[in-house]
Amino acid sequence: MVLPIGAIALLVLGIVHRLQEAADPLAGTYVHPAIVAVVMLVLLCLLIGLVVQSATGRRARRVLEAMLFERVPGYRLVKAFASEAPMGGRAVRPALAKIEDGECPALVMDEFADGRLLVFVPGAPAPMSGALYIFTPDRVKLLDIPLLPFLKAISSWGLGLNTLLEAAQDGSSTELAKRSIP
Repeated sequence: MVLPIGAIALLVLGIVHRLQEAADPLAGTYVHPAIVAVVMLVLLCLLIGLVVQSATGRRARRVLEAMLFERVPGYRLVKAFASEAPMGGRAVRPALAKIEDGECPALVMDEFADGRLLVFVPGAPAPMSGALYIFTPDRVKLLDIPLLPFLKAISSWGLGLNTLLEAAQDGSSTELAKRSIP
């Protein structure tokens, strides 16, 4: 957890340092170059955000994503968990999958053209490892539960999952997501 945060911090500091060197002549004696560099970085981020929202920017993002980012291991998974509708417009959804005589917590990752579902059954206490299954829809019950509390309950050996499931039945799962799950 510390390594990615440290890498991001070093990257941002490196960018700010480069912008500070570029902003030195612009800053003059009235404003510190570091302040100008941070303002330039924020403006650059806003500009990139505006460009990406245009039709040309969306096409460029898709091309860049297909040529570069999709080749990075784990990119699609991080994108799937970070966005609301990652994989072809469908979000990763918490579910209960019927395996043998019981049900287990699962994540619906994708849907096939014939209606079958690609289901990831996470392990406890490490929900990022588990098993993949392909199920017919009658063996999977989608849950109206926020993803993060669901994964948090799995990583806690299932503690708090009963509360989430009861809240989903009552229709109060959104309020429950605001509270802390053990």
